[in-house]
Amino acid sequence: MSAKVMDKSPAGINKIIKPMLNNKKIPLGDLQETLKRVTTEVKDMTGFNARWKREEDSFYNGEITLRVKNNDVCTYCIKYNDEQNLFIATEVL
Repeated sequence: MSAKVMDKSPAGINKIIKPMLNNKKIPLGDLQETLKRVTTEVKDMTGFNARWKREEDSFYNGEITLRVKNNDVCTYCIKYNDEQNLFIATEVL
């Protein structure tokens, strides 16, 4: 990691995640690995464990939320596209 201080706030962590996920097209068999790669990257950059969570109401909307240190950092809607045979991740604002 560089000598500069890493911004470990939810907004700073979201800056790590956004280029990895927002509006990304994820092949059908790569979704789990992609989500795991995001949590690993957060841990490597910040030292904090991260995990994805789904709540019952968000499950039906295809939404998944990243939690770091008991804080919701960001939420993504992950929808399957039949025509392209892949998932598309979009940040929920």
